[in-house]
Amino acid sequence: MKKKRNLTPLLLTAVLLATCLAASACAVKGYYLTAGIALLATAGCVWSIYSFLNRSSCRMKQFIRAVRYSEFPDAFDPHDTRGIAPELINEMQTALSAYRNDLQKRESRLQYFRALAEHVDTAILVYTSDGSLEWMNRSATRLVSSAIDENRPETNALRAPKTIADLRYLHPDLPERLRQLTPGQLDIVQIDHRQEEPTQLALSGMTFVLQGHRLRVASLKNIYSALNSQETESWQKLLRVLTHEMMNSLTPIISLAELLDTQIEQWEGPTGDKADMRQMLQTIARRGKSLTHFVNSYREITHLPLPQLQLHNAADLLNDIARLMQASVSIRSVNPSVPLKLIADKGQIEQVLINLVKNAVENNARHITLSAGVTTGGRPYLRCEDDGTGIEPDVLQHIFVPFFTTKPNGSGIGLTLARQIMHLHRGSIDAQSASGKGSTFTLLFPYP
Repeated sequence: MKKKRNLTPLLLTAVLLATCLAASACAVKGYYLTAGIALLATAGCVWSIYSFLNRSSCRMKQFIRAVRYSEFPDAFDPHDTRGIAPELINEMQTALSAYRNDLQKRESRLQYFRALAEHVDTAILVYTSDGSLEWMNRSATRLVSSAIDENRPETNALRAPKTIADLRYLHPDLPERLRQLTPGQLDIVQIDHRQEEPTQLALSGMTFVLQGHRLRVASLKNIYSALNSQETESWQKLLRVLTHEMMNSLTPIISLAELLDTQIEQWEGPTGDKADMRQMLQTIARRGKSLTHFVNSYREITHLPLPQLQLHNAADLLNDIARLMQASVSIRSVNPSVPLKLIADKGQIEQVLINLVKNAVENNARHITLSAGVTTGGRPYLRCEDDGTGIEPDVLQHIFVPFFTTKPNGSGIGLTLARQIMHLHRGSIDAQSASGKGSTFTLLFPYP
């Protein structure tokens, strides 16, 4: 079936030629009135052609505007043939429909990838070669905001950083590290601040060109929790092996010592030697039982029950600990300004806080403060601060290691157990201390 063609331009052109010829012929023969009428008709044809071209121009401008600004009006009616051919209207409408569908697909894909980038737990920064920040995802915003310090007004630049130079308040070397970051390179940045857990950032990057502009993408992955979890699991595996092997060796030693102790009376020999041998066997059995008790205490770390998570009020939890331990030391709880809920195993978290308070008392603390709140990055925390003797820097880095203790009668299990409990809560425990200035332990819980 042939397409219907618009004959308006052809008819107007034919009429224009006919009126021009008629006007010329009438003027030559002296029919001036008829010639004037023909000239008027010619002018009308010229006006009609001008109007047709003007309407066509308007339609084309409308089409170009729709493509340029992604506006899709319903003005291209195939039945409206004023100023433009129907087949051209159909082609324009088809082109706009195809363009609109393609644009919607691209927009949907863009929204999909943007949602993915916003929800990953890796901080992502996009910046130009001169250091201007183009975009950063939610994790990056949370990471940057965690370094805001109300006592340092200059850190407010981290609320809405414009360039990577503003990130110097997160870490002084970070802007330069980002400038020198090359594709395939991996860099590590250690960030320590009071409110959040120590942050160990693994930096990697790539470059790409978008509309003639070279952009850099940097990913900042906090590997501290992963390394912490891996270290905890490694200690657990080691302790399982050690306790198993030690128990396998101690049990027969104790049994043999007790058996020999009962049979020593049947031995024919000097009475003095018999008494000495009995004493040695009893010593072996006693020390074996002590070692068995020692080993069993470390089994608690590797066989902790999974936490029974429930919603608890942080203020009630702190107040309970303060009332329980107030006989041992001057202790007070500072409740958060707004109600704070924690998803935790109350019994396990109370045990952690009790151990922290006991450690503070053993370190000659006179005043202990328990507090709760939310970090600038949005993570709930519980904190135990004391004014005790503090911890030396070379000791501080080992306090969570199993078996490590500086106390004459200590077992080195308290803080290891606390770390394991927080690991099971998908959180962490961090310590800050200075010799002679007391210590601060912070229990960080997952994002709600």
